[in-house]
Amino acid sequence: MNPKQTRSNPVVSERQNRTRTIWAVGGGKGGTGKSFVTANLALCLSKKNKEVTLIDADLGGANLHTFLGMRKSDLDIGDFLTKKVPTLKDVAVPTQYNKLRLVKGSDHLLFTANLNYFKKLKLLRHIKTFDSDVIIIDIGTGSTYNSIDFFLLSNPGILVVNPEPTSIENAYYFLKSCIIRLLKLYIDHYQIQDLIKKVTEQINDNSRSVYSFLSEVISQDKYYADLLFRALKKFRPGLIINKARDEKDFVLGESISNVVQKILVINLDYLGAIPFNEVVHKSVKNLTPVMDKYPESDVGKAILSIASRLTEKKS
Repeated sequence: MNPKQTRSNPVVSERQNRTRTIWAVGGGKGGTGKSFVTANLALCLSKKNKEVTLIDADLGGANLHTFLGMRKSDLDIGDFLTKKVPTLKDVAVPTQYNKLRLVKGSDHLLFTANLNYFKKLKLLRHIKTFDSDVIIIDIGTGSTYNSIDFFLLSNPGILVVNPEPTSIENAYYFLKSCIIRLLKLYIDHYQIQDLIKKVTEQINDNSRSVYSFLSEVISQDKYYADLLFRALKKFRPGLIINKARDEKDFVLGESISNVVQKILVINLDYLGAIPFNEVVHKSVKNLTPVMDKYPESDVGKAILSIASRLTEKKS
């Protein structure tokens, strides 16, 4: 096979030409605390004098504003997607916290389905226009193309997992879905048509590892095998264990990272664990972020440590 003319693709293009610091926070299942983590990471950075824009891209289940003690405003991301306003910046509203603004999500049923190609391209393009130091996207749960593509465009995507079997299992399958999606996007981008069938087979066969798939590609064409392998190595998500109760929970992240690296090829950076603490329940109930009300708690200190690790990765 010879290199062919590429096809325009917003996710692949963004991954190859990153000019903004974009974090996307997701979880394989609901209830892991991703919105809680997103809101408090953003507040932590704003307290460090960073300009931060939060984007609630959990289309159909938006609630990020409540974690910041905000009420719904007249404008949200749906008004941008339906062209009621010309730019995404038009729906960004200031919060009560200095240097922190929010693009509120929409819970209208219209946005529960996957965005079409052109709306997604438009949204990705407008996200990059914000001049913030950091843009943080709160994505939806599950393995929809919306969630996966937002996760793939970020640097890094951050997976929030609870120390329980169902959460870990869902996180694993979410990462595998991201890998399959990434491979298909690159195959489509470079128009490697005869590999599409093999990727489809990989989707339907959970017993096969990513290594075995890449080995098959190597046997056919080393050029494209190297291209796909390099794309996977650039996909380096982060992992946060939330609601950790004991020592086993705190070291769980390293075990998950090792398994992911062995089976899925990619490197999963363990960013740290956030302990279970009743202050979280109190802060959510009172609509006040932990980093505002309880910054000196063990939860607050854990979030500060994670934020420091993330910013150090970009320096």
